[in-house]
Amino acid sequence: MTYMPTLTGEVITPRVDKRQVAESFSKAAGTYDSAATLQQIVAARVRLGLPDLDEGASILDMGCGTGFETRALVQRFPTADVAGLDISEGMLAYAQNQPDLKNCQWLSGDIEELPFHENRFDLVFSSLAVQWCDCFSEVLEQVKRVLKPGGRFVFSTLAAGSLHELQQAWLSVDSSPHVNQYESHTLQKQRVNASGLKVDTFCQQTETLYYPSVLHLLREMKALGANTVINSQGKGLSGRSVLKTLTKGYESYKTEKGFPASYQVVYGVLCKPDQISQSE
Repeated sequence: MTYMPTLTGEVITPRVDKRQVAESFSKAAGTYDSAATLQQIVAARVRLGLPDLDEGASILDMGCGTGFETRALVQRFPTADVAGLDISEGMLAYAQNQPDLKNCQWLSGDIEELPFHENRFDLVFSSLAVQWCDCFSEVLEQVKRVLKPGGRFVFSTLAAGSLHELQQAWLSVDSSPHVNQYESHTLQKQRVNASGLKVDTFCQQTETLYYPSVLHLLREMKALGANTVINSQGKGLSGRSVLKTLTKGYESYKTEKGFPASYQVVYGVLCKPDQISQSE
């Protein structure tokens, strides 16, 4: 999504068309896991921050998608009460049909309006879902609300600079937005510090994938359902001439490994304090 600075320097976030996002991911439910190279790399790193939990702990996989990481949580915490939440009905239907996930609770819902009561979970896990929300601060407030005191939020999201190669290549075609923009890591850290959650880890790392052609990259993004551009005013462009121009614009970034797609990934482990101050 694109963040617009005002004259005072305040950042205004445009509203996300969540229906459009949900429909895009629903259409991609059947192809998502086979194309989710980055998502699986990032999720594996996120899992390194998982805490030890007591038996019978309560866990939320927030933005669970096809249930791929929900399965990893069930395997890691076999006695836990695990719930998966996603805004995409198609993704949830796919997850519910997995025989080894029949004991999980599945809910359709918005990360910014979590349908759970306060102090519900010992752990909230989320990998590469938060970036599809309107307001990171609201996500943090919702997570803090549903976490038990001492509970942890283990997650990843994207920061400014993600897919900068693709963004620059599109400028050789037109000036319309074709790549989503995200808040900087610095601004995200400010939001975390203001949330009342304690920071165990909050760092940014570049993750880069390489493709044999620009077409391969675009097809993978479509297979993931991640080709929705927030705040885009124009229609999608297609055709050989557009692809040829886009590829030419991408050539300056090409290496012996192929065409790079770099993501600025933020990894976080936050903790809800055992005691919340009266001011909060």
